[in-house]
Amino acid sequence: MQLKGKSAVITGAGRGIGKDIARRFATEGAEVIIAEIDRAHAESVVMDIKNGGGTAHAIICDVSEPNDVDSLFQQTYDLNGRPLDILVNNAGIAHHGAFLETPIDEWEQVLKNNLTSIFLCSQRAARQMEGVGKGNIINIGSISGQRGSFGRTAYGVAKAGVHQMTRIMAVELGPMGINVNAIAPGPIDTGITSFGPDQKRRYLERIPNNRFGLANDISGVAVFLASKDAAYMNGSVVNVDGGFDSAGLIFSYDELINVKSDVRDKKISD
Repeated sequence: MQLKGKSAVITGAGRGIGKDIARRFATEGAEVIIAEIDRAHAESVVMDIKNGGGTAHAIICDVSEPNDVDSLFQQTYDLNGRPLDILVNNAGIAHHGAFLETPIDEWEQVLKNNLTSIFLCSQRAARQMEGVGKGNIINIGSISGQRGSFGRTAYGVAKAGVHQMTRIMAVELGPMGINVNAIAPGPIDTGITSFGPDQKRRYLERIPNNRFGLANDISGVAVFLASKDAAYMNGSVVNVDGGFDSAGLIFSYDELINVKSDVRDKKISD
């Protein structure tokens, strides 16, 4: 019960990573507010949490729209009669597209949903948290925001912006008692994103842990960042990627120890 007595808004929590974070937070004692654009998904998660003995509410909104965000945080305040404790900015959309083939409307849609939404929600949440001198904001970024990835022009740029906004928010909000950190997931199999056979093979070739991540790999880290154990973490971007970002070339271990590539042939080389 690491989050007992805490209230948490989790955006885009109707499925995938956000859904697992919501369930895990509720298990840890938090009162969870599901901020979701899809009513059916939101109400399904609320029902699951309540059936498990937790407390949850659904607020239907589009977190990329300022008026909806204002309403979300007013309703959240009204539910509890006090500022919220935790905000998890998880909502966003996936996007794949070659740089030369990405139209301006898709570019703007990705940035609006994946970056502007975090700006809007964090600003409103921080204004509540400032009044009590404490709070916790967790942004869901991506390893796509840290390295060049084929077909990730808009998505990668938006996630890089999430990471940098996390650092800037930490610097400005830290003195107010508000910690801001980000999680950068690697390839996560949530059942939503589909990978072709070649994509799966190429990913696995570069993941030292030799598997795709699962939603609960992310939610466990989110619980830690929201807990008192992470009280001195501020401005961090935590990779949860099975070693993907750390990896360069990965070879067969047997070949590495049996083939002596550094032994020179004196007959043909000095």
